[in-house]
Amino acid sequence: MHYLGLALYAEGPTDYYFLRPLLLRLCEDICLNEANQSVEFGEEVISLNEPARMKGGPREERIVEAAREARGAWRIVFIHTDGAGSAERARATCTQPAIDRLAQEMPDDGIGVAVVPIRETESWALADGEAIRRVFGTRLSDDELGLPHNAAGVETMLDPKKSLDDAFLKTNPTSRKRRQGASPMLNALGESVSLERLRLLPGFQALEHELRQGLEVLGILW
Repeated sequence: MHYLGLALYAEGPTDYYFLRPLLLRLCEDICLNEANQSVEFGEEVISLNEPARMKGGPREERIVEAAREARGAWRIVFIHTDGAGSAERARATCTQPAIDRLAQEMPDDGIGVAVVPIRETESWALADGEAIRRVFGTRLSDDELGLPHNAAGVETMLDPKKSLDDAFLKTNPTSRKRRQGASPMLNALGESVSLERLRLLPGFQALEHELRQGLEVLGILW
């Protein structure tokens, strides 16, 4: 049996809400169907906290130090950055340096995997209208919620965060929930959004491809 501990270093707190349950589900799905033996996971993806003493330092150094402080609890560190319309540039500048440093400084601990939505994390949360309806508690159609007609269209939206908040406001929430916006629901969306819908998105396809390569390096996939 393999044990696979997972950790995440994300750009902001709302990214953790959505990505932690989603990344665990993705790993479980791949391993359940393709692993060369059974895989046991931790209860959740660990959030890597930036060490206070590293504040203001280069991002890759902050990530490596956070990973070092959680040593023994992970074999995969997911490193997230929003693509802001140029995923290749964001990956090269914001995630690859940390992945390289992890490989150099902690080669026996595990690997780094990039998580780079083409624009923002919220675009992935918009990919599944059925999940949005369940979580938001509404019967509004995709058109009424302002969702694109095809899942891949979410990664072309210029402001996914605003689009998600706008969809939420169309459900006529209470004044308290209106003030909070859609962010508190990102965890439930990460638990509910369809992996099959996400697999239509180029940014998610890149994540899954790199994750599979990493699982092969760790000897979990053939």
